[in-house]
Order: sequence, then C-alpha cells, then structure tokens
Amino acid sequence: MLNGLFELIANTLNFFYTLVPNYAVAIGLLTLVVMVITTPLTLKSTRSMIEMQRLQPEIRRLQAQYKDDRQKLNEELMAFYREHEINPLGGCLPLLIQAPVFSILYYVVRGLTREATFESVQRLVRDGFVPDATVTTGFRPKYLDSDTDLYRSLLGDDEMRSFGVDLSQSPAQAFSEGFVHVLPYVLIVAVIAALSWYQQKQIMGRNPNAEITQQQQMMMRIGPLMYVFFTFVSPAAIGVYFLVSTVWRVGQQHYITHALYRGEDAPGVQAQKAMAQLRSQKVKDVGGAKETKKASGARQAGAGRAGGKAGAKGRSNGSSAKGSARPAGKASAGTRASSGKPHPRSRKKKKRK
Repeated sequence: MLNGLFELIANTLNFFYTLVPNYAVAIGLLTLVVMVITTPLTLKSTRSMIEMQRLQPEIRRLQAQYKDDRQKLNEELMAFYREHEINPLGGCLPLLIQAPVFSILYYVVRGLTREATFESVQRLVRDGFVPDATVTTGFRPKYLDSDTDLYRSLLGDDEMRSFGVDLSQSPAQAFSEGFVHVLPYVLIVAVIAALSWYQQKQIMGRNPNAEITQQQQMMMRIGPLMYVFFTFVSPAAIGVYFLVSTVWRVGQQHYITHALYRGEDAPGVQAQKAMAQLRSQKVKDVGGAKETKKASGARQAGAGRAGGKAGAKGRSNGSSAKGSARPAGKASAGTRASSGKPHPRSRKKKKRK
C-alpha cells in the first residue's frame, strides 16, 4: 500500500517536472495541489471552531445539567453538534491529510536520490548511446518507470540541483562544505522560521485580549521550532515543500482574518464575545464562591467567639456560687456551736478515751 502512495506522489512530481523541468518548481507545484485540496477543509474546520466558541455557553449549560450522567451528557452533546452542524474533530482533518503527504514526499525524495553503483549499460538509458564500459555511481530513482522524464534526469547524477542548491542534501550535511555553500540552505531555514512565527502571530492577533493557556504558549514556541528542525535535518527538497506550504498558510490566515473576523456581525467576533462573556461569568462564579467561603468562615469564627464567652460566663457564675456557699457552711457550724451540741468528731474522740 505504501509503495502505491509513493508511486502516486512520484508520478505526480514527474508530471509537473515534464511541464516545468525544474526540481524545485515541480515540488512547489505539487505542494500547491496539496494545499488547494486541504484549503476547503481548513476553512470548514475554522468555521466549525468559531461556531463551537459562539455556542460555548450552551455547551457549558449542558455540561452542568448532566454532570452526574456521563452517557446522557454525550448523547445531548452529539445531538447539539448535529443540530448546529458542528464537527468537534474538524480541525484535525487538514493536519491528517498534510502530515502523510509530508512523510510520503520525504521517502519519495529519498527514493529518487538513492545512490547506487552500476555499469555503463545503465547510463545508456539516460544518454541514449553506449559510452566506455566503466563502473559509475549516482542516483538510481525508485517509484518511477525508466521512460519518465524525471527518472532520466536523475539517473546517474549525484545531485538534485535547482537554483544552485542541491535539493538532495540537507542543511545539516551542507554545513560540512563551508559557509558559502551552506548559505542558501540557512536562508531557506530562516525564511521558514520567520513565516511560521508570523503565522502564529496572525492567529493570536485576532483576539489580543483572550487568555492564553500554557499549552497554547508552548505550541506557539514549539510550532516554528519543529519546522526549523525538520527543515534542517531533511533534504532541501522537503524545505521547498515547507516553504511553499507556509507561504500558502500565511495567505490563508490573512483571508480567514478578513472574511470571518472583520465587523461586529462577523462570526469570529460573535464567538469572541461569547467566550469573553463566559470568562466573565466564570470570574464572577469564582468570586462568589470565595465570598461565600469567606462569609461562612466569618460565621463559624463568630459562633466560636460567642461559645467562648458563654463558657467563660458559666465558669464565672459557678465560682461565685461556690463562694456564696462557703459562708452558709460556716453559719451552720456556728449554729451548732451555739446550740450546745458537740461536733460528731468530738464525740468519737470521747469514746476512744
């Protein structure tokens, strides 16, 4: 199955090379085809994401209503998505298409520029005559028929040169051949990094007041770095793919900003207002919970102080009662003494005598 995909991309690349016999231009045209195919999916997923943001208060209400019944919540959410024609996984579709194309193109370029050792009879396929019978090295392309233009162009060569750059070589490999040689490769990497950063800035600039989570901040940093890393370690032909696709995405984001985020009635602006309202309500709920907790703590502290005062008052009353009882005892003793009756202890002492 994978060989079939490799052959499909290689033959598409050969088709564009037949139209314009330049490796970089052929790769750029192939990239444009991929981007044209994925653009409708990207626009649809963006609209779906905006609609989900606009309806987020309703989604939160359902989550609060069915928080104790997970199955019922899932059923209600799916019905809600169908009613409003929302696909919660729609944002992944463009990436699911572009990622395999990048991987397939990588292996196709490696296959087209694989080095082999062969004799001059195989050069006959490229040159059309029989040279001296010598053993030579060079590319022996895979995934293409021997009668295709791209195959004939690469066969026996050791470079995939376009605009003065060997597209079969990676920037990491080019560093070993001096500053002048590596300069075009560094330029490609730098342009891709700058465009990736600018694309992230376009997306975040639509709503500068939005809260940015740590995950989003991490993605803003990692995204451009990943493009730079893959471009640096991959053949420069992959760098051409990244360069053209990033330029396309920058233009695509510019269109999305002007089509969906301009004007008070624009879907993106309505979604931003809904999210701002939701954040405001969340802040109020958190503040109300804190005030309730604070008031409850104050009531408990007041009850504790009141209980302490009541206990102290009870102890004070008890001690005064004891003090008033003692004189009564003394008085009763004096009464016995005045009556002439001896104390019981004194009678016991007399008996012992």
